[in-house]
Amino acid sequence: MEQFHFNYKDIFRINRYGFSCRRIGIHLAGILLGYLIYEILLYLTLFIVDGTKAQAFWENFGLLPVLPFTVTNLNPLTTGTMWIGIVAFAAIFFLVSTMASKITIEQLRGDVFFSVGNSLNFLKQNWKAVFGSFFGLVFIIFFLFLIPGCVVLLGKIPFLGKPILTLASLFTPVAFIIGLLIVFILTVLIASLFFAPAIAATTNADAFETIYQLFAIVWNQPWRIVGYGIFLLVLKLIFVPIWAIFCLAGFAIILLPMYYLHTTFIQESMAVANKWLGETLQKFTSLLFQDNSVIFGINTSQPPITTLSITICAILITLTLICIAGGVVAYLFSLASVGTTLIYTMLRKHIDGQNLLETIGTVGQVEDTSLPIEEK
Repeated sequence: MEQFHFNYKDIFRINRYGFSCRRIGIHLAGILLGYLIYEILLYLTLFIVDGTKAQAFWENFGLLPVLPFTVTNLNPLTTGTMWIGIVAFAAIFFLVSTMASKITIEQLRGDVFFSVGNSLNFLKQNWKAVFGSFFGLVFIIFFLFLIPGCVVLLGKIPFLGKPILTLASLFTPVAFIIGLLIVFILTVLIASLFFAPAIAATTNADAFETIYQLFAIVWNQPWRIVGYGIFLLVLKLIFVPIWAIFCLAGFAIILLPMYYLHTTFIQESMAVANKWLGETLQKFTSLLFQDNSVIFGINTSQPPITTLSITICAILITLTLICIAGGVVAYLFSLASVGTTLIYTMLRKHIDGQNLLETIGTVGQVEDTSLPIEEK
């Protein structure tokens, strides 16, 4: 096990552990699965509502993952399905984040051979802790909101409403305390979006223990959470663009020989891929080149002429670009998983002195490995 300082210095380790094929691969698989589910649900509902709208949507956006609040002329069924796709993507993200955090904590404990399969087996047994903690906090908030909500509904009763409201006003200090409690639990709920997978992975905790740990870190170490979180964000803003530049440079180097030997062919293929990606590629390259004709040819406004070979090449380019974009986001998510895991281990060390980098025995307890089995 490495020597840790349990302070901000340990956050510098995120790139060493985050730049990992296992963690990036897990997140990339989750991103591509969520993206595939989102696009299938979107176009399926578009075809169900109106095939012509599906064609128009394809011409405007192609395979670009459009968010529901950016388009206003969609059918309510399509908009609702898009929100369902976002929820599915978020659920997949929490699951793969738990797997990545589990690989991270086991590697920090010295098990460098902890595999993706091992993390998947762990996820099958502990996925309820992640979602259970989130829904548990939502239920608590909903229950607390019922108290003033019931008073408001009772105030609607004819003849009895005003006396009830007058009587309820005597409990305004109590209502204020409930309001503060709701705000605090909302803060814990926001923290759970970042730390629930890390807590479940590092402590093998159930949903109730995860909720307790969330309350503990928010109540005892709020400023460390904010400070470490800002520091982690700054490191992401440094590392992720560097990785994106390397990915784009690698893609450009691969296409460079073909571009010089078969310029027209690669330009037409890039133009088709650009249309399939909702012209996002053209908008991006306009930041680098003043003249887009270098990449897409002269007539960028005209529909590209497609042949079988151009179509096949455009499909491969489109899939490659989608995977590159997913790989950049996967690296960002990998840094986030490693960072929250490291931050949580530091917070626990400051709260109760527990070193989570040691072997975990039962839930929330660290197994003492310093004595032989006969003496334990």
